[in-house]
Amino acid sequence: MTITETPVCGASGTGAEWVGARAEELERLLGDPRDPDSPFGFAAAVARDEHDRFPTELVHALRGTGFHLNYLPAELGGTFRSFAHSLVLVRTAARRDLNVMPGTMFGITAATCLMLHGSPEQQRRAAGILRRGGAVAFALSEADHGSDLLANTARLDRDPDSDGWRLTGRKWMVGLGQRCEAAYLVARTGQRGPAAFSAVLLDLGGAADKHLERGPDVRTGGMRGIDFADLDFNDFPVPADALVGREGEALEAAVKAQQVVRVMSTAGSLGCADTALRLTLDFATGRRVGRTPLTEAPHPRRDLAVASAALIAADAVAMAAARGLHVVPETFSVWGCAAKHVVAEAAEDVIGRCATVLATRSVLRTGGPGAGLFQKLQRDAALVRVVDTSTVANLRSFAGQLPAVAAAAHAGGEEWQHGRGGQDGTLRTVFALDAELPAYDPAALDLNARGHDPVTAGLGRLVTFARRSLSDGGASETAALVDRLGDDVSRLSGDIERARSGGDPCELVDLAERFAFLHAAACCLHLWWANRHLSLVGWAERHPALYGTAPGSPEWLGAALAYLLAKADGTDPRRQAAMLLPALDVITDLHGTDRLFSAVPVRLARHADLDADFDADSPARNPGT
Repeated sequence: MTITETPVCGASGTGAEWVGARAEELERLLGDPRDPDSPFGFAAAVARDEHDRFPTELVHALRGTGFHLNYLPAELGGTFRSFAHSLVLVRTAARRDLNVMPGTMFGITAATCLMLHGSPEQQRRAAGILRRGGAVAFALSEADHGSDLLANTARLDRDPDSDGWRLTGRKWMVGLGQRCEAAYLVARTGQRGPAAFSAVLLDLGGAADKHLERGPDVRTGGMRGIDFADLDFNDFPVPADALVGREGEALEAAVKAQQVVRVMSTAGSLGCADTALRLTLDFATGRRVGRTPLTEAPHPRRDLAVASAALIAADAVAMAAARGLHVVPETFSVWGCAAKHVVAEAAEDVIGRCATVLATRSVLRTGGPGAGLFQKLQRDAALVRVVDTSTVANLRSFAGQLPAVAAAAHAGGEEWQHGRGGQDGTLRTVFALDAELPAYDPAALDLNARGHDPVTAGLGRLVTFARRSLSDGGASETAALVDRLGDDVSRLSGDIERARSGGDPCELVDLAERFAFLHAAACCLHLWWANRHLSLVGWAERHPALYGTAPGSPEWLGAALAYLLAKADGTDPRRQAAMLLPALDVITDLHGTDRLFSAVPVRLARHADLDADFDADSPARNPGT
């Protein structure tokens, strides 16, 4: 089976129906993950995790579909169609075991860097390794310096005996470091500043080398079985043609590539959160407190509502970012970081709320929902949250751009009262799930958004009209949240100016977090507006509009806005319980009909002979114990 057939929705195959259909094919191939005997199921994932084993069988099956090439363009032999397609496909696989992402996709950073400034020959060489299932590592970080990249010390020095270089230094926690055949490596060639770093594409081969030592696995709490290894270079010979691009441009390429990686990492967070909530709903549905199902008991129901709203919000934000990369890639030094933060934080919130409902069962390694799976989800989600950058470093990376971005949103707000209703063509292309996306242009990625965030700058055109539409439809509480969102975005510029003059170095980073949640709320409003009359040929008959609701339904929107605005204010979303409860109804309906918890309709694999509740208390469902 291959997931590269002719698209069924438009020329480029980026519409939601085509995206969902490809994910459903993958589901059918891998089968019901609750099957205790499946090598692609939950029980197998837990057994691998217990013994730190690489997901060999699962990765092999995915490679047979071309899954491992879903970030590589067709001209290099890849299966990439759109980031929206890849997001849903990867999330569908990652809900079974997050390790499919590092197992098949750790080449995305190196490949993206090479597409930005590599030669055609370097691109073809890396693509050849990736097509046959090999690994091209990305070696940037150093243990002593963390996110302070300008302090890195690994050096490339000119070789006096040739026209090449000599490499000395250690790179830290390189993904698939023990098995990679090549590595895109960044090292110092100058004295100071961002232009002091250059990149090389190294041929590491499989043989031992006296100039290279591959360290043992760095054992991690999450993604167990994936080899993170240090690479220690000692006067390692580097040929002249290994230099990627020009001297001094490596950090620029690496930072741009991270914008793409951050968006794609949201698939892992969503996969973990989806399975955590699904397991918890299974448990809560079959559990009673007295005569009351746990799903109807006040406190568990409130926590499940928070988790449901958080997951809906995260899904909307991730999908918007994946589509936005095609339309406005030049803004992703802000947009990508904001999406990464919100989705990772929301996924952590989902899992935390589920743990509260599961109580003691959330810490059991045997028995309980998933027989240890929930603990694996907690650990994996914690790792994917920081795997490409720390939370604070992510916020700091765009905090300096906030004054210009917020000023643009505020200026737009003053024009909203006289503007036309609806979205411009750019925003509709991003948010309308039936709209075809333009081809992705990596060369358009930029280090600075130059004050442009189309999501918040274009928000005001919607506020008046969305509020009127919601009020006319009887959704006055959601209409009030829309008004509040517009006001909060408009006030952000003044808050930032006060923070800059106040001298507190933490305040601007805190406001970057606030902006991220407001940006996310604006994404939800744009998504609702652009799809409120959604109708795709062949789709509406088998699935209603967004999140399984009726076209234009405000329930999911109100819950997502209530959750995100509470997070933006730094308050506990549980205080908005009345607005969040409809999200639980939406998620429960999707769960009951075996659908992915997503705006894109995806039927999940289900085996008629398996119980609905994957309780996994028996040894047969708990291999290795």
